[in-house]
Amino acid sequence: MKSKSRHPADKPDISPAADAAIIRLARLLGRQMARELHEEHIAKETQAPEEPH
Repeated sequence: MKSKSRHPADKPDISPAADAAIIRLARLLGRQMARELHEEHIAKETQAPEEPH
């Protein structure tokens, strides 16, 4: 995945540890969102099973 390049002046001055923490939180949030979407999908499948064609 390629990140967008930005001018150095556009980046806030944060420590590498803070930057790493932000990235970890973003990944956790992404996984949580994916998990919730998956659970919704499973719930819909169990409520209305597919009808035979």
